[in-house]
Amino acid sequence: MDMVVLVFIRHAQSVSNLNRILSDDINKYPLTDEGRQQAKEVAKELRKLNSINKLFSSPILRAYQTATIIGEEIGLVPIIDDRLRERELGELNNLKIDEIHNWRIKVYRRELPSKGLEPWEILMKRIANFVEDIVENEKGIIIAVSHYDPIRAFLSHILDLDDIGSWGISLPNASISIIKCESIDTKKCKILAIGTPILTSEILSKF
Repeated sequence: MDMVVLVFIRHAQSVSNLNRILSDDINKYPLTDEGRQQAKEVAKELRKLNSINKLFSSPILRAYQTATIIGEEIGLVPIIDDRLRERELGELNNLKIDEIHNWRIKVYRRELPSKGLEPWEILMKRIANFVEDIVENEKGIIIAVSHYDPIRAFLSHILDLDDIGSWGISLPNASISIIKCESIDTKKCKILAIGTPILTSEILSKF
């Protein structure tokens, strides 16, 4: 089996980020001007990588716009994969919040409604299933543009952490997280970077 390096990109800043709105809607909340610039900057970083084979994206607008900007820079057309979509939010969808991450603590404490919220274990399984398919069917360097919770869920899958246990993982907009997989057993994948804005020579040497 060929080694796969999976480069997860969190989408760039969107209108929902700017206004602190939770959303899993497909066609709402495009990138802001700052977000489009962030996407261009991360695309330049990705040009440091050799032989990127494919570019996958969540179907949600803010992620697909990010992937399209990246694709224009590296010469690839984004392939939509529904498994990269945002966490299903249920009753929390389109909720305006004061603190962007604290809603998870409030859900845990039952201070916010959580009907319809995608369970952490299900989220982990769907993103792990995406990675398993990539490892089995692709080779080389693969880019995947997704969202905070799905990327955090796969990192947590490797680290064996639950939703609240991985609450402190920081993945800024347009950040890069890198996973190297040499086995179909995705729990054995190695984390090379988490939420970095740039690809340093030290990170690249780990490929």
